[in-house]
Amino acid sequence: MGYPYIGGKIFISAEYKKNESTIASNFFHSKYIEYEIAYKKAADLLIEKAINEDSLFLCVSIYPIMFLYRQFLELYIKDILFRFDSNFNGNKPPYSKHNIYKLWKKLLGIVEERLELFLPEFEKDQFIEILVACDDYMAEITIFDRNSMAFRYPDDKKHTKSFFPNEIPVDLINLKERMNELANILCLIDNKFINMKVL
Repeated sequence: MGYPYIGGKIFISAEYKKNESTIASNFFHSKYIEYEIAYKKAADLLIEKAINEDSLFLCVSIYPIMFLYRQFLELYIKDILFRFDSNFNGNKPPYSKHNIYKLWKKLLGIVEERLELFLPEFEKDQFIEILVACDDYMAEITIFDRNSMAFRYPDDKKHTKSFFPNEIPVDLINLKERMNELANILCLIDNKFINMKVL
């Protein structure tokens, strides 16, 4: 068992590149994307680990998993808004806040204004149905965690109210599938907007 020692450093480069990660990589087209990829992938891997381990971690794994997924969604939506919303102001709500549903509604408004971008790929009714389902997903997440606190702390800032007073079972495979669906639609929106900007 190791303990902290004088002269030890937390952030150092690795002797072997296979052991090394990168902070602030220049590889990505957006400063947000490396965070988005990392949070989503980490949540996916934690689900695999929790299910395969079948232990106490399986019971408590929902907290880091959902925090990571939620952070992924918030950053991806803000990233798209930052790049494609002409009214973006990072100092004003909803952009400066953590309410995923309000951020999603802002993005949804822009998507609805540019609906024709998606129609070659989808029937109009089919795409609207997908957007309605996304709206439901985002609303459900917000009911559980309005301001990015519930999966980080057991209670509110005053320590007077528990975020989850009752036990709630969560199917982790279903959670991962729904998060993948949200990732897919956000990626589609992002790519369509990128292509529109290039044209």
